[in-house]
This record gives sequence, structure tokens and C-alpha cells, in this order.
Amino acid sequence: MEITVAGRGRSSLPPERATVRMTVGFEAPNPQTALARTTDLVRQLTDYLAGFAAMDPAPTTWSAVEPIRTRSWRPWSDKGNLPPMRYGAISQVQVKFRDTAALAHFLDGWGGVEGVTVGNVNWTLTDATRVAQESAVLREAVERARERAQIIATAAGAGEVRLVEVADPGLLGGQRVAQAGGAPQSVASRAAMGGGAPGAGTPAGPIELSPEDVELHAVVHARFTAD
Repeated sequence: MEITVAGRGRSSLPPERATVRMTVGFEAPNPQTALARTTDLVRQLTDYLAGFAAMDPAPTTWSAVEPIRTRSWRPWSDKGNLPPMRYGAISQVQVKFRDTAALAHFLDGWGGVEGVTVGNVNWTLTDATRVAQESAVLREAVERARERAQIIATAAGAGEVRLVEVADPGLLGGQRVAQAGGAPQSVASRAAMGGGAPGAGTPAGPIELSPEDVELHAVVHARFTAD
């Protein structure tokens, strides 16, 4: 007899890295003011991040500060008048932390600064951990497929199963059908957080961050035979 089954593997690990995304920028009635204020704040933030990078060990692994972008628009009015033009300047900033306590202090210090908007915090694993764990998750998926096939074979009165073919979903037997699953994928935790002014912090200090685990999962399709 022939048995075709799906096997699933899953792993859940504490995050090892956190990437915070921020927007730095101002609006003003004239382009010079918007650009000047944004430039000054971006320089302050860049100097602050340089201080992190100079520490040993550094609480961050890398940071990226995009060029300042400008825009102009005329606000809408429902009164029939013509509002004056508005001007804005923004820069996108990303910082990857290896130290959760340093991240908490950073968010507490910069999250409430005028002109700074803290976006998502993306929690991930290191590349080395992710690659090692992906192999374990795939092995688990294949083992689960074999166990499921053996249960079916035994229930049908057949003997030991023998693996004939194993593939990612949609690729078994040469068929290429788009399905969910496949090779191990990670689900990174995300959180949005804020804080107080740089250096000042809140009276109670920064919050203690408790991110969710990062999940890795895989699905394989396998074909077995049994006598």
C-alpha cells in the first residue's frame, strides 16, 4: 500500500536581537525650519548611536540612518479658503540591539522626544541560531511524517513503512502547487513602545521588556509504502 502524509516541525526560542524602527522629522510653515530642525535632531541621534557603537561590548550590532526627505503640501479646508502651504522633513532610522536592557533605556529616553516616532520593534534570532534550529525543525517534520504514516499503516493492518519520497509542500511527485508551509520559516515578534526624553527617563525608570518567543516552523509532504 502507498501512504502520503504531511509532517510538521516547530520550535520556539527567546529572541536574541531587536531592531527598532524610528521616524525623525518635523513640520513647519517654511521648508528651512523643517529641514533645520530635522537635521539637528538626526545629528543628535547619530551621535548618541555612535556612543553605543563605541562601547565594549556594544549593546547594538548596527544602525542605519536614511537621508532626510522633504515634502510640501497644502492642508485641506472645508471653509472655502486657501490654507498656507506646510513643509516637512523626515529621516528613517533603524537600530539593532543585542542588549534588551539597553533597548529599554533607549526607548525610554528617545520615545517621547518631540520629532521622534518609534515604530515597530522586530525581535529575531541570530543567523547562527536560526540556521542551526532550522535543521532541527526540518528533521522533526520528517520524523512526524514517518510517525503519522506508520500509524496509518498499522491501523490498516500493514507492516513497517518505507520512505519513497519527501518534498516541500506542492513539490511531491513533481507537482508544483502553491501551498502554505515548506522550508522552515521564522515568525519574528513585534512590539511598539515609547518612553521619555533622552537621559531623563520616566520617574519609575524604563519598562521591563518581555518579548514573545520567535517561532520556527516547517511542513514537508512525504510518500511511504508498506506491505
